[in-house]
Amino acid sequence: MNEPLIGITTRVIEASGLGAVPKGIDGAHLWGVFADYCEAVSAAGGMPVMLPRSVDPTVIVTRLDGLLLSGGEDVEPRRYHMDPVPESTQHDLARDEFEFQLVAAAIQYGIPILAICRGCQVVNVARGGTLIQHLAEVDGFSHAETDEHRSMRRHSVEIATESMLRAALGTDVDSEGNAAVNSYHHQAIAEPGHGLRIVAWAPDGTVEAVESAQDRVLAVQWHPEMHAGVDPIFKWLISEATKGSTS
Repeated sequence: MNEPLIGITTRVIEASGLGAVPKGIDGAHLWGVFADYCEAVSAAGGMPVMLPRSVDPTVIVTRLDGLLLSGGEDVEPRRYHMDPVPESTQHDLARDEFEFQLVAAAIQYGIPILAICRGCQVVNVARGGTLIQHLAEVDGFSHAETDEHRSMRRHSVEIATESMLRAALGTDVDSEGNAAVNSYHHQAIAEPGHGLRIVAWAPDGTVEAVESAQDRVLAVQWHPEMHAGVDPIFKWLISEATKGSTS
């Protein structure tokens, strides 16, 4: 059986940020992602392919077996009728538009979606939901902590019963219905988008995951690609992708 083809969204990387480059390349940019995403897809049994924005998102989706929305900068808040706040990161309007079209096409054609961090927020806003633009530090805890190693599971999340997420995580969920995750986000879902069910919460009540069983969408705020070993969430994606389109 051929490995299912998993498209992974990319971010713009300025060539100048790579260190010493020829002067003539100054101003050039790359499309890329952290290697963790590709490695996680490969380890779970999929074939990762990075998606450049030079392709038509409504066409490329028909060539894929699964879609992975990767992390990155904030979604432009005017997408959900709000103005930026002082803590906002840079925005990439072209990336927002490209990924919104990918989400719509993947749902239309019945292609499973795994959305991670920014990807979780993209799915939610694309479905008409809203975001908390900045999570304040509470009692010394910050969801956006970046000093610890990326694999460090910093806090627990409560996983809803009878959810795809709980079934996907399997033994990673303890007897009390909790799983340990890392944390690298300063935003989170406020109101869930159309058809999305909240299925995970941090101890402070922050929404950590949403899903749509009907559309085969699983979206998490944490970074399972950074966890040690093969995170079972990626096995869920590959399993769903192997089933083919449901359209």
